Amino acid sequence: MELRPWQEAPERDGVLLMAPHELSAARRAEVLRSVRWSWVHLTSAGADFIDLAEWPADTLLTRSWRCYAAPLAEYALHAVLTHEWRRGTPWQERDTRSAPAPDAPPVPAGASTGGGTGLWGAEVTVAGWGAVGQRLATVLDALGARVTVLRRSPEPGSPFRQTSDLGRALDADHLVVALPLTAGTRHLFDRAALGRARPGLHLVNVSRAAIVDQDALTELCAAGRLFATLDVTDPEPLPTGHPLRSLPTVRLSPHVAWRSRDSDAAFADDFATIWAALADSDTSAAPDPSAAAGSSADPHSSHAPGIAHAPGISDVSAPGVPAPAVPVPGAPAPGVPVPAVPAPGAPAPAVPLPTVPAPSAPAPDARALDAVIPGLVPPSSGRRARAAVRALLTPGRS
Repeated sequence: MELRPWQEAPERDGVLLMAPHELSAARRAEVLRSVRWSWVHLTSAGADFIDLAEWPADTLLTRSWRCYAAPLAEYALHAVLTHEWRRGTPWQERDTRSAPAPDAPPVPAGASTGGGTGLWGAEVTVAGWGAVGQRLATVLDALGARVTVLRRSPEPGSPFRQTSDLGRALDADHLVVALPLTAGTRHLFDRAALGRARPGLHLVNVSRAAIVDQDALTELCAAGRLFATLDVTDPEPLPTGHPLRSLPTVRLSPHVAWRSRDSDAAFADDFATIWAALADSDTSAAPDPSAAAGSSADPHSSHAPGIAHAPGISDVSAPGVPAPAVPVPGAPAPGVPVPAVPAPGAPAPAVPLPTVPAPSAPAPDARALDAVIPGLVPPSSGRRARAAVRALLTPGRS
């Protein structure tokens, strides 16, 4: 695909890649109103920047739902371990053992661990069961933590303890907030809930500040009742004299938990995966893996649209690693090449687009066609979205 500034988009049917958190509210509104977009893809995992009630019905809206799971889980793990070892680590202390003696044990019974307690056996609640929550719970469980997942609707068969009770969720050593911000989650952890939390609870927020009552959290941290590691605050950044900036029980980072080695252009992987899932030209047929893997559309024809983007999206080249299409139940997922994002001034690379299924492909069960397409906002079966993408791939369309 080719990235162009949003100002160069056609008057209608353009595709916009937007980094909403890097634009002011007024600038976002200007970009979204500038033309009649067919598809807006957010580089963020959250869609709370968008007023869904006012969103035009004929514009597809998707988000980057999966690409930040690894760095966000790593950040949360780092926060939990840093809190566990906040009183010191073994390698920060001198080795105080005396010289070897024939009758002396190599490790005295009172040897210090440096003041840390560790994660093994700690009670950790993960609030949210999206890509971040699932990855983090798996990592914490592997390190010996006792993980509880806070979910609205616990499902049977999960390897983790699940609860929908806030009181149970807050009875823990650590609480990691990985929920989307919605009308139902705003101030979910309010003053009353935080007041019932286990004394000494360490709250880690990698999602949105408004999910937690920030004033109540500040007061409880100031009193020494709670600890917090916050990558998000309200507002961002906090005023210079805000108490959260100076409390010894609080650690702050400037909304960077999503960043890692490959995160700057990682949204392209999710965009390509959604594209592949929606580019099926026949909703009565399942994708044919061999066709998808072995052929491609002509990238120089009108089938390869120009993609507009708003300021804030890096134009560095993204590695062309395969991103699997969302599988149709009963059929293996084809490998789909991820479109490279060209550097400024560089010619657009020849990138194969997802291939339409072979006519002879078997038809899946009708319910398979109603599977939720990941990344769609709001979550839906994607029937209308598929039609929108097929229109974009029609010859003669930009």
